[in-house]
Amino acid sequence: MIYRFPEKIQDNQKSLIRDIAERGSRIPGFISFALGNPAAESIPVEILQECAREVFEEDPMKVLQYGPLAGEAEISSWIRQRLIATKGCPENNHQVMMLTGSGKALGLVPRTLCEEGDEAFCDEFTFPNGFNSMKNVGAIPVGIPMDENGMIPEELEKQAKRGKGKYVYLIPNFQNPTGLTMPIERRKEIYEVARRYDLIIYEDDPYGEIRFCGDSVPTIKSFDDDGRVIYVGSFSKTLSAGLRVGFLYASNELIRKISVVKGADGQDPIYNQKIILKALGKMDYEEHLKTISAIYGRKCRIMADGLMEYCSSKCHILIPEGGMFIWVVIPESEDINAVSDAAIAAGVGVVKSEAFAVDPSRPGHAFRLNFSASKDEDIQRGCRIFGQITREFFD
Repeated sequence: MIYRFPEKIQDNQKSLIRDIAERGSRIPGFISFALGNPAAESIPVEILQECAREVFEEDPMKVLQYGPLAGEAEISSWIRQRLIATKGCPENNHQVMMLTGSGKALGLVPRTLCEEGDEAFCDEFTFPNGFNSMKNVGAIPVGIPMDENGMIPEELEKQAKRGKGKYVYLIPNFQNPTGLTMPIERRKEIYEVARRYDLIIYEDDPYGEIRFCGDSVPTIKSFDDDGRVIYVGSFSKTLSAGLRVGFLYASNELIRKISVVKGADGQDPIYNQKIILKALGKMDYEEHLKTISAIYGRKCRIMADGLMEYCSSKCHILIPEGGMFIWVVIPESEDINAVSDAAIAAGVGVVKSEAFAVDPSRPGHAFRLNFSASKDEDIQRGCRIFGQITREFFD
C-alpha cells in the first residue's frame, strides 16, 4: 500500500501482552499472569443477569434508542453523591460525565487539552493506553522518574519548566504496572507543581476501590481548590468489565470542553448504564466492595507468598495494598529477554517492564504479574515455575 499515514501512528511496536498470549496458546497448561482481567468470582453474574432482563422488559425502546450525550441522569446522580460522600470530591460547580468504560477518557482528555507537539507527563512506567493516547493526537508523552512513592515531584518540575506541558496522567492507587500507592504528601506535592505550571491532573482511579490492606489515601481531587483535576473511575473492576461503564468527574468548565470533543463520538450505550444502576439498587455496594477486596487480597497473598518462597533473593518484590498487580524487579545485569523467554517456554507468561515504558530507550528491568485473573492453584504453580527460572538465572 502506497498511502502514507501520519507520523503520529507510525509506531508499530508489537504488544508484548498479545505476544505472550500467542506464544502461550501453543503450550499445554500455560499459565498467564499477563492479562489485567478482574477475578471471575468477583463479578455478580446472577444479579447482572436479572438486572439486564428487567431493564429490557421495563422499557425496551428506552434502551434501544439513542440516549443523552452526558449519560443516564440517575446513575450520574448516584455517582456524584458517592464521590462527594466517600471520596471527598468538591461539590460545587462540578458534574459527572458517563463514559463507555473509564478508558474512553484516555482518548478524550488529550484530544481536548493537547495540540500537536504539546507535552503530557506520566510515570516512567504506566498503563500503555495512557501514553499511546497522547501519541495519537500528536502530543509527546514524557515519562517522569519514580521512586517508592511514585512520580518524583522535582523531576516533574524539571520538565514542567520547559513550558510545553498540558497535563499530568497519574494512577495514584495501586498503580498499573507497579502496584504502588502514592502517599498523601506526594499527591499534594504533585498538585502544587501542577498549580505552579498551570497543568491539569488526570487522576485515573480504576483500581482504587479494591483495597485489601492499609489505610485509604485521600484522592487528589479531594483537595482540588481550583478545578484542575479530572477524576476518572469505573465499574469495570467492581461489577463488570464487559459492560464498559465508566465516568469522569470534573469542573463544569472542563466538562463543557470535553463534551465538545465527546460530541463527535456520539452517545454511549444507555442500556449498560441502566443495568449497572439497577444492580446498585439491588445490592449493598459498600459490602460488595469489601467482599471482592477480600477475594483480591487472598489472591495477592497467594502470589506474594509463592514469589517470596521460590524467587531468587536477588529479586525485589513489590507487594501492593490493593489492585491487581505485583511488580518484580530483577538485577540490571541480567538479560530480561532471556528470563522472559525461559518463563514462557516453561509455561508461565509475565510481562516485561518494556511494555509499560514511556521511553523505549529505558525499558527497565522488571516484570508485572497479575494475580486477579488466575485460579488459586494456577497462581501457586505459576509462581513456583517463575521462581525457579529466576533462581536458575540469578543464583
